[in-house]
Amino acid sequence: MVYHSSFNEEQARNLCNMSILPIKTKYKGPAQAIKNNDQVDIIDEALDFFRANVLFRNYDIKGPADRVLLYLTFYIKQVLKKIENQDRDTASKTVYQLAIQQFSIPGDKQFPFGGFFHNPNGRQEADQCRAYFTQLRQEVGNRVLDRVYVDSDQAPSKWWCCFNRRKFMNLV
Repeated sequence: MVYHSSFNEEQARNLCNMSILPIKTKYKGPAQAIKNNDQVDIIDEALDFFRANVLFRNYDIKGPADRVLLYLTFYIKQVLKKIENQDRDTASKTVYQLAIQQFSIPGDKQFPFGGFFHNPNGRQEADQCRAYFTQLRQEVGNRVLDRVYVDSDQAPSKWWCCFNRRKFMNLV
């Protein structure tokens, strides 16, 4: 059984049929920053559910927060693939570059989840979607590094990197 987000029932602003949820972050973007570090946010949920959700080939969406969870799972998989044989300092630079590089958003031909997200309604919504994804990607990168390099700064945890060989939804 796929793990779904507990934020599906949360009242949040929607963008491209996904929720813009508050997150614990130091990066600027459309998502509101949470000051309480003990509170669980969508990124914590994505990291907690990653190892279970990445094993599934199908993912049924129960709400708009599940779309964010789906995208974050896909991005965590990309991060782990990039940092597989790197030390923490090199991985930090790699993850930052991955977060800010040009990436596809809903409505682009290369976007992997075209059927799950709505296309943006105009340029302003597309820019806001890109800003939200960038904010999420930057924060996810930092938190992945904190979890993957918990034992040693020289090599990532094999218990995280072992999921690189699995395809998530037949995509990556």
